[in-house]
Amino acid sequence: MIDTTINLANVVTIVTVAGTLFFTTGSYSHKIDTVKTDQDKVVKRVTKNEQDINDLKVTTAKIETKIDERFDRIEDILMDK
Repeated sequence: MIDTTINLANVVTIVTVAGTLFFTTGSYSHKIDTVKTDQDKVVKRVTKNEQDINDLKVTTAKIETKIDERFDRIEDILMDK
């Protein structure tokens, strides 16, 4: 049969279980906040890196254009001689 009386052991058990639930909820909440903060940092880094890559592509295209122009000049000079 089940004993329905409440004694000190029952109260301590209930308080322990409730405290554990509150602690783990707070711990997970803190971890979630930390992950969100880290995610924001990573998103900013990725966005910056994408912009840097695009800038490098543009710079590379400019350099390639200048090299092509100089090769054209060299060809013209060699053809004239």
